[in-house]
Amino acid sequence: MALWGNNDNVGSAGTVSLDYSTRVVTGTATSFGIAGGCEAGQIIRFGIKDETNSDAVYFGDAVIASIASSESLTIASTAGLSGAAIAGTDFQISELPGSSVLDSHYSEYNDDKYDGTSQTVATATASTNSPVGFTTIYLTEDLTALASPIRTDSDTVGYAATTATFTISALTSSSVTLGSAIAVGVDTGDKITFTGVRGAYDTYVYGAAKQGIQAANATQYEAGVGWVGVTTYLDNHGNLRVKKEILVAMSGITTGNTPLYDGDPLS
Repeated sequence: MALWGNNDNVGSAGTVSLDYSTRVVTGTATSFGIAGGCEAGQIIRFGIKDETNSDAVYFGDAVIASIASSESLTIASTAGLSGAAIAGTDFQISELPGSSVLDSHYSEYNDDKYDGTSQTVATATASTNSPVGFTTIYLTEDLTALASPIRTDSDTVGYAATTATFTISALTSSSVTLGSAIAVGVDTGDKITFTGVRGAYDTYVYGAAKQGIQAANATQYEAGVGWVGVTTYLDNHGNLRVKKEILVAMSGITTGNTPLYDGDPLS
């Protein structure tokens, strides 16, 4: 294969396991080297990056060095992998630029890049009692002033009377609605703590086809057609920031791997 191709949807049926010491990938029900399956020079992406599935794990990318059989291949290096055990794992095959595999910015080896700091992003005070079974806590502070650092899709709420934390469904000017009912009552004057992860960032190389770029137009993910490196991170106020780098500008990319690049590839 050349340094890159235009296919982000090469056949990838079955599951794989990796021996880090020998770099041998053993497949189960795979089709390595068979028509429609992978070939030497292409990229194997271990695991699936899927932000909507908490069970999904992405281990990183590697260049396929050689293929011994339909269920055995060897990768050139493990430097782009996280180091976590890979056994019975889903995989995807792509023709993304091989140089990105060993690029430290996109490598999964530096897994610290995902680690954000869990911290208190805002505090408030209960303005009245909320008995057991309630899903709303009423506050003395105006949450419109607190809403900027609070994310309703990821931050949580806690209070002194319990060690439990609760997801946030909604914020109003004087209340927070929780994702589940409280099991310990809130008393007037209780300190309400909003906690979230800040400083985390993520990187990934996408195959971006014309249709996906059209869907991303006028969004934070607006970019050009081709192989696109994307960095996403949360700023100090919890706002999503997106940086794009077009690694290879090219038309005619065939997509189909997960995640699909569009107006919100993280969804």
